[in-house]
Amino acid sequence: MRPDSPLVGQIIAAHGGGAAAAGELVSVEVDRIYLQDGNSPTVARLFAEYGVDRVADPDRVAFVFDHSVIVPDRDMADRVREATAFAKRIGARIYPRGAGISHVIALEEGWYQPGSIVLGSDSHTCTGGAVQSLALGMGASDIAAAMVTGQTWLKVPETVWLRVHGQGHPALRPKDVVLEVLRVFGQRPFLYKSVEWTGDWAASLSLDSAASVASMGVELGAKCVFLPDAPGRGDGLVPIRPPAGAAVLELSIEGLRPRIAMPHSPRNSVDIDLAAGERIDYVFLGSCTNGRLEDIAEAARIVRDRSVHPDVHFLVTPGSSRVYAEALRLGYLETLTRAGALVTPAGCGACVGTQGTVPAAGERVLSTMNRNFRGRMGNPDADIYLSSPLVAASAALIGRIPSADELVCHVDR
Repeated sequence: MRPDSPLVGQIIAAHGGGAAAAGELVSVEVDRIYLQDGNSPTVARLFAEYGVDRVADPDRVAFVFDHSVIVPDRDMADRVREATAFAKRIGARIYPRGAGISHVIALEEGWYQPGSIVLGSDSHTCTGGAVQSLALGMGASDIAAAMVTGQTWLKVPETVWLRVHGQGHPALRPKDVVLEVLRVFGQRPFLYKSVEWTGDWAASLSLDSAASVASMGVELGAKCVFLPDAPGRGDGLVPIRPPAGAAVLELSIEGLRPRIAMPHSPRNSVDIDLAAGERIDYVFLGSCTNGRLEDIAEAARIVRDRSVHPDVHFLVTPGSSRVYAEALRLGYLETLTRAGALVTPAGCGACVGTQGTVPAAGERVLSTMNRNFRGRMGNPDADIYLSSPLVAASAALIGRIPSADELVCHVDR
């Protein structure tokens, strides 16, 4: 792939879409499709409604049971059983409850490959952009059609380049930068766009951090996102360089301090000192945005030899069973448990509000997930704040949002 040409166009052309211009409708071949349990029954009903009983290539279709790992009620249990039976009928691979979040698994299993087209039945499929996969979240009807035909259609998005530069606060993390992008630019410049992150900051990110940034492409309103090449992130990635004369959005993070997204939108972020002192009742560390090994390792380092505040419920949900096992082997989960955290099986966990822990009315939750819309965690009368794992773990210890100065002490531990 050429570094000075929009990646989305190159990938589409390589999958049968031709040299289509932005705005054109194209049909393309699909490399991989995965579904999650929340909408698998809907896909199953579409198959039944249209009398379809097979898929184009079962080896390229997977079902991941991640939204309801610990099934909370009979209705959900029935839906999980229905989805499992459907997956078996069509011969797709099944990742059972506890295997992890679909997008985390997709990265671990190599479903995302540079230059591939991957469809997922969840909006955060855009995570694949961490390794330059054109990874698209789609609804049940489009997913069903792609399963049957091996193809999908889309409108070719325009490309916008986003360059981040400067040196942030020592406690600044990738999550903070995404929140700052949302604050500064909003969603308008990115709506149905292909967003290519460029510059030294994006190229310096680890694979876990790049996946965290890519996962929030949907919060930007983007159709897809791409991160540039970086050591250790995988073979086949290319540098991202805007073509001559291209308009580039510039964001300076010089001196930028950690951010807190206030209720009830990721766009509503403020400097951490403006939120410092806010009482926190519940801290959630997890999700496809911040449930990876890097995130859990940082939280464990913060709480090592310390105790969670007695008024805080600290919930930790690894993003996959592989992350869980490695965090267990390295002692991170023991450290978190000894400090007073509750560690759950891998999956989406509390992020979607379909299972525990659902916050109580009036509680303030500080979460590392990607969105904090009202009712997101199952209770519209709770207030959800967003932060990085560093900030979340620090708040779990002191029972309130920390100041930037307090975070520096934690960074130096």
